[in-house]
Amino acid sequence: MNNYKISDQPLAKKIKTSLNSAKYLIIAIISLGFTLSSIIGVEYNCEGSEMFPTYYGSPFIFKQESLGSSMQYYYSISGLFLNLLVWNIVILVVRHGLLSLIQLKLNPNPIKKLYKIFVGFLLVFSFLNISIAYIGLGEGFREGLNYWHWNLDTIAKDWGMVCEGKWYILFWKEK
Repeated sequence: MNNYKISDQPLAKKIKTSLNSAKYLIIAIISLGFTLSSIIGVEYNCEGSEMFPTYYGSPFIFKQESLGSSMQYYYSISGLFLNLLVWNIVILVVRHGLLSLIQLKLNPNPIKKLYKIFVGFLLVFSFLNISIAYIGLGEGFREGLNYWHWNLDTIAKDWGMVCEGKWYILFWKEK
C-alpha cells in the first residue's frame, strides 16, 4: 500500500511554493495599479511667472503632467518604486488583517469567495490603470528631464515658482 500524502510529494511542494510566490506578484500588480490610478495622493500645483506642469505623488512624487497635452505624462522611476514599496506594505498589512478576520469566522467559505472576487476586481482595476498609464506615457524621453529622481523644491526654486501640495482621495480634494 502506498501511504504517501500529496503534500509529501515534490511536485505538490513546487506548486505550493509557486502559488505563494504568485500572491506577492499579485500584490505588486495591485500596488502598481493603485499608484498609477492616483486614487489617494498629493497634487502639486505651482504658481509663479512661468507655466509649470502639475506633479502627482502617492505619497512620493512620481508623475508629471506634460505641458503640451493633458493626456501625456512623464514618470519618475525612483518615485514610482518608492510608491510601489509604500503600497506593497499597505496592501500586505490589509491582506493580513482581512485573512485574520476570515479565519475567526465559523463559516469562512462565503467570505473567502468574496475575498477572491474582491482580489479579482482589484486585478482588473490594476490592469486597466496600467494600460491607461501606458497609453498616456510620453512619446519617448523629453530632453533635459531626469527620469530617475525629481526634486520639486529645487526645480521650483530654479524657476522662481512656489509649489503647494494638496491631498486628495478619489474626487475629494483638500482645500
